[in-house]
Amino acid sequence: MRGQIIGSSCGVFKILTDNGTFEGKARGTLKAKIGRLYVGDFVEFNEVDSVIESVEERKSFLKRPPISNIDQIVVILSYIKPEFSYELVFKYLTYANMNGIKASLVVTKVDLCENKADLDEIEDTFERLGIKTYFVCNKTGEGLKEVKEIFKGKITCLMGQSGVGKSSLLNAINDNYKRNIGEYSKALGRGKHETKEVILLPFEGGYIADTPGFSSLELDLYKEDLAQYFPGFDEYNKCFFSNCLHVSEKKCAIKDKVDAGLIPKKAYETYLFLSNNLLPRNQRFSK
Repeated sequence: MRGQIIGSSCGVFKILTDNGTFEGKARGTLKAKIGRLYVGDFVEFNEVDSVIESVEERKSFLKRPPISNIDQIVVILSYIKPEFSYELVFKYLTYANMNGIKASLVVTKVDLCENKADLDEIEDTFERLGIKTYFVCNKTGEGLKEVKEIFKGKITCLMGQSGVGKSSLLNAINDNYKRNIGEYSKALGRGKHETKEVILLPFEGGYIADTPGFSSLELDLYKEDLAQYFPGFDEYNKCFFSNCLHVSEKKCAIKDKVDAGLIPKKAYETYLFLSNNLLPRNQRFSK
């Protein structure tokens, strides 16, 4: 019987099938063959023995958060508490590009914004790079109607820091979800982890994956990867040198587009900051 893993806890998987929802474990020989199973996997489930017999090939996959077969990523950051971070957003978006997954951006807690110019800058920066951006307030419902549309009929992975309002957003979209809401620690400058496991929540012909939040995202990439996958660069990445890092090289198409105003300076400044903190590939095994 074919089904999809929609949740897991301590090696026990929740599988949704046409005949209902079941719980079971992976057959030992399967785990030895393919290793770990992930939420989102399509599987062949033996309801008699309550075991997963096989796993279908994945069309997409993320290591962090661990999930497969998603259609899109929705990056969620708050305007404040914790404070909006261009560096973190661009990390998430680069990560999405590395995995070939479309991404959009949702900014929460906009009711706490006292300077609309900040929101205008965020929208201008990402929209010019082709990243659809939404602004919402979970308390008042502002922007929720537009955000709901992007979830319909798709499997969506939410990605963001702890405390940015992922669970609050989900509860605002559908109060039947009843997701636990974490608190923001002013002293630590981050939120408290409430979501412990990846879980797929059904929504209008698709699923929304609630995922554990994290305060940072250390990407397994190098300067060359950032140069290739940074949001918006692919459209203009026709530099004279094939290995151009878009920093100090001559005849760099990316720097030309920045000078021409086609790539936002805020985005390029963030790129330089991230690149400066990454190693080149030839130093991968250096100590």
